This record gives sequence, C-alpha cells and structure tokens, in this order.
Amino acid sequence: MCSMPRTTKTTKQTAAACYAERHAECQDLLKRIAFRLDVHRGCQAQEPANWGYAGDLGRVTEELAYVLASLGDRSAVDRKGLEY
Repeated sequence: MCSMPRTTKTTKQTAAACYAERHAECQDLLKRIAFRLDVHRGCQAQEPANWGYAGDLGRVTEELAYVLASLGDRSAVDRKGLEY
C-alpha cells in the first residue's frame, strides 16, 4: 500500500479576511466589466447592423442573471425563464 504524504495548510485565514479579499476582487471585476461593456458598445456603434454584438450581450445578461441569483436575487433568472 502506498501512502502519500499529507500536506497541511500553515497559514490561518479568517472567514472575514477571506470575505474581504473576495469582495475586493468582485469590486475589481465589476469595474473591469463596466469598462469592457463600454468598449463593446463602441465596437457595436461602428457596426450597427452586426447582430453578433447583440448575441454577445444576450449571453452576458444570462450569466449576470445567474450571478445575481447567487447573491440572493432570483428576479432576473425568473424573468428570463432560466433554470437555477
């Protein structure tokens, strides 16, 4: 029988510290999403007949609806008829 050495985590992080780090990461991601959304709008404005941009946002709105549901608000997934 082969036994693998066990590794233990030596750093102890509190739930509050982990939450704070992840909250800050979420805030950063939201800022980056807002920036990329503005860039996307500029690209769409240059090609207003291109349905691909609308398709992009269809997928993005579904993904954001799931994010919102994960945070306790199912209204967007319910309105879109998505399974959650």
